Amino acid sequence: MSRLIISSLTRLFQRVIFWICFIGMFLYGVFMAFATTPENVLSFSFESCFFGFAPIMGLVSAIFISLFVGSEYSDGTMRNKVAVGHTRFSIYLSNFIACSIANIFFCLAYILAVMVIGNMHSGTFLSAHNRIAYLIICAFGAVIAFTSIMTFLAMLNRNKAANVVVSMLLAITMLASGSFIYQRLCEPEMYDQYISVDSNGVPTDVDRVPNPQYVGGTEREVLELLNNFLPSGQTIQLADMFNSEGEDTSYDFSHTEQWLFYSLGITIITTAIGIGLYRRKEIK
Repeated sequence: MSRLIISSLTRLFQRVIFWICFIGMFLYGVFMAFATTPENVLSFSFESCFFGFAPIMGLVSAIFISLFVGSEYSDGTMRNKVAVGHTRFSIYLSNFIACSIANIFFCLAYILAVMVIGNMHSGTFLSAHNRIAYLIICAFGAVIAFTSIMTFLAMLNRNKAANVVVSMLLAITMLASGSFIYQRLCEPEMYDQYISVDSNGVPTDVDRVPNPQYVGGTEREVLELLNNFLPSGQTIQLADMFNSEGEDTSYDFSHTEQWLFYSLGITIITTAIGIGLYRRKEIK
């Protein structure tokens, strides 16, 4: 197993797509850091964009894993591994581990860029370091869950072009659905209706009325479960956890302790099913 992992990592670092994704994530981190830097302010809060990498990692993972594992099939590497006696279990797991390491590297490239630009602007963390560390672990957990899903698709479909399309569509669908669910849950139960204002435009009569877009009851419980279960929902919440000044938003994030449990569950179940199906797959 260790030899397979080392072999996969060696090929991984030799792939152009790895360095394209790595440099792309670094440049994205630079862009996000500059985009969230307040004008005429000497200090910089790292939290303002620290987790901006999280929501797009599903798409990055889809592109990278589809091309990397697809090349293993097209180059005959996958067939050669089986021919020399490696088990299907070790082949699948080594590719999953290698792809997970690659995706963590992409995340670190973004974080490195934010740290570099942030330090140029006297960057500081407003939150406790142990909380930031815990949230980074949660983000990596969601990214590994994404990796398990994309590895599942790539290992079972030897058609590289088709798998790129399928994986990207799935990643976009997950991101869009996660964003929709999160926006629905963020709708307030009540909102202010301004009935009259004074000569200066200051409201003098404000009425609190129910928000028709607010989701309550069983539907809300289901949406909250999906929001916390799906890695796309977790990453969107992480990215929106702090405002542009790096301060906590008013959204309730007390359920973050569930994220690692859900991510681990998705990873184990997806990988177990993938290994079971891969053992039955005919490799040409």
